[in-house]
Amino acid sequence: MLKTGFHIKSIKGFFSLIFLHVLCVLQLSAQELIKPEKGFVSWLPATNWEEAILSGNGTMGAMVIGQPFEETIILTHALLFLPNEAPVIPPDMSSYQPKIKELSMKGEFQEVAELGVKLWKEAGYGAKKWTDPFVPAADICFNMQASNVSAYNRTVNYETAEAVVNWTDQRGSFSRKTFVSRADSVIVVQITGTAPITTDIFLRKHPHSWEQSAMINELIKVSETKVDQGMLHYHVEYGKPHSHSPDGYDGLLKVVTKGGKVIAKGDHFTVNGANEVLVLAKINPFKGDNSLMIKKERDHLQSVNTDYAVLLDNQIQSHGEMYNRVSLKLATTQEEDEMDSETLVSRVREASSPGLLQRQFEAARYHILCSAGTNPPNLQGIWSGTWTPAWCSDFTHDGNVQVAISNLLNGNMPELMMGYFNHHEKNLEDYKTNAKQFYGVRGIHVPSHTSSHGLNNHYDETWCMEYWNGGAGWAASYFYDYYLYTHDVQFLKEHAFPFMNEALMFWEDFLTMGEDGKYISVPSYSPENNPLEHRWQNCVNATMDFAIIKELTKNWINAAKVLGISKKEIAKKETFLSYLPAYQISDDGVLKEWMWDGLTDNQAHRHASHLYGLYEIPDQEIMQSENLKKAVKKTIAERMKIRKQQMGGEMAFGMCHLGFAAVNMKDKETAAEILEYLSRFYWTNGMATTHNPGNLFNMDISGGIPSLMTRMIMNSQPGYITLFPAIPDDWRKGEIKGVLARGNIKFNSVKWDNKKVELSLVSKEKQKVMIDLGEGFSLNDVQVQGCKYQVKNTLLTLYLNAEKEVKVNLN
Repeated sequence: MLKTGFHIKSIKGFFSLIFLHVLCVLQLSAQELIKPEKGFVSWLPATNWEEAILSGNGTMGAMVIGQPFEETIILTHALLFLPNEAPVIPPDMSSYQPKIKELSMKGEFQEVAELGVKLWKEAGYGAKKWTDPFVPAADICFNMQASNVSAYNRTVNYETAEAVVNWTDQRGSFSRKTFVSRADSVIVVQITGTAPITTDIFLRKHPHSWEQSAMINELIKVSETKVDQGMLHYHVEYGKPHSHSPDGYDGLLKVVTKGGKVIAKGDHFTVNGANEVLVLAKINPFKGDNSLMIKKERDHLQSVNTDYAVLLDNQIQSHGEMYNRVSLKLATTQEEDEMDSETLVSRVREASSPGLLQRQFEAARYHILCSAGTNPPNLQGIWSGTWTPAWCSDFTHDGNVQVAISNLLNGNMPELMMGYFNHHEKNLEDYKTNAKQFYGVRGIHVPSHTSSHGLNNHYDETWCMEYWNGGAGWAASYFYDYYLYTHDVQFLKEHAFPFMNEALMFWEDFLTMGEDGKYISVPSYSPENNPLEHRWQNCVNATMDFAIIKELTKNWINAAKVLGISKKEIAKKETFLSYLPAYQISDDGVLKEWMWDGLTDNQAHRHASHLYGLYEIPDQEIMQSENLKKAVKKTIAERMKIRKQQMGGEMAFGMCHLGFAAVNMKDKETAAEILEYLSRFYWTNGMATTHNPGNLFNMDISGGIPSLMTRMIMNSQPGYITLFPAIPDDWRKGEIKGVLARGNIKFNSVKWDNKKVELSLVSKEKQKVMIDLGEGFSLNDVQVQGCKYQVKNTLLTLYLNAEKEVKVNLN
């Protein structure tokens, strides 16, 4: 356990903390309690790693606990998934597929589930294999002389990614600032004070609990720190490295001071009497001989500027520029603007407000920016303070990672999508192996879980995710969506279309033709639900399968037309599309989750995978049918019942998907209700988000909340933009700047109040776009500057010119 001078061990200790809070507020001459313009102030150190304040550059992360004298900064690296289970090629199940299909269509789902497990075990694979877990890399520890604290706060500045600890004691006032530089690819820590600084500095293994000792000793063969060539060198070698993992990693730490002395003492540095301490650190994995990598990283640390002001300016030009591309301003009060994080998290439990939502939007956007880069955000973003994270903190592809990245495109950070695309492309051969071994088909099969590799090793009797076949098509939708946002034809040709093609080939080979001339998906799986008739999750005709196939095929056809693929090939795909079954409505009026007789929807569930066709661009088959739209709205209402009983319930990302669907239905009451739950119950004192109400550090909804709020204001399809499709009634005044719309369009500003709306947008190319204003707007006196336009009913058609700003004013 981390040591802390602030543990509440008694009633006396509680009142001491209250007194400390009063001192923090009153003694402004020592440490001014000023919230960054975008960021927050906290008045207590973290009581556990999940409440740490965070920084990151998409490759490395830092978690600052915030103790004045015995500080711990937990370091992480995006590639450090601890090798535990060597990946295995799945058993050849292709010859058993006729039997699996026959049993499934007879409704003998238990037999199918048991057969799958039997095949795995007979092939010698043993128990279900989890992905390699995401774990801490190392801790930087600072031990300073303890004294009585008379003022304290910790802050995070979202524009600079500085996590700062300030305190005043009997010796003077001190500040410890930490950020992970995106520009210079280095972890930076600066300590300053009004009195000389004396501290011991360590770089060492993150502690583990006693019951984890056997596991850690098996998985980490070497863990040692030494002073080498003027730097702390922390070296780790894994005990069970495998073909897809690093063999270990190295950490280097350099100390530079102004004044005072730096003395090497065994495995640490001691700084005596310095006016300023600057620490620069790096973490890097290695495969094979690490000597060249160590030299490269050592040279890098030697070349990095040691002026904190210069390093910070570089950070502002990189991280800060990306963060500030988008901003949201809602009606706020001074109290909401200045509220410390502990008060905010406590107050919002009672009720949210536009002002508190604005602060949560800013925090969520920050955490996704910090954790996206080398990879997409994993379940914990890029941070971990545990050796045994929930679900290994991997990339969970049946919903989690998609919500985490859902704000990268409309939130104007499209370059950060490359980590998501790279993750899938590097695993492409593994995905092909999955498809071949499971079904004997072409194409690719993306597992529900990945971390260090892409092989599907996650089989189970009840949770039979090996039969979830929608992962590749879902991933392909983001490849294509990147093109829709950017119109990058080279990316479409070299990355998106090849991936889409592999995903579609799988379905062309896999689907079974039914007697009615429509395809059947068998075996099938609707994450992570089972029909009411039985507990087995394998099934036939999960609606999600066909929603994904329809979207994938249509996207393939549209992309093929852009790339000049032959009309003959396009005609084949159009024929294939015609064989897909239509969506179905159950007798009780909801959208069916399984389009197969004898399978009844289980509404008391955290997923709503059958609403996939409304997660992003709405499926026109649904939107053109009043009956289907009515069924969708009832489905959302049914899935919200269990949420309302559980303060939102577990797996918050599932509510984001419900919210996305509600926005596409223009159901502002439901969308606002969902956002209210997300705002009230899923936040830590470090302004990070959680998986469940009040617990389980998780970054899914850090992507989902800003994405949902943006869509409520501006939601886009190619050539068609909907303004205010689901804006809450209490957002009476506001402005969002810098968001992107599909079609290579940027909204410089969407500004509104009770009387008028002002738009400013720029298209990268000449095009026509329709803006749906819905009810409540008068188009009689609309004013448009910068392009020709037409008005009809609630539609405003703009004829945009390339790179020319267009301004629209309307009542």
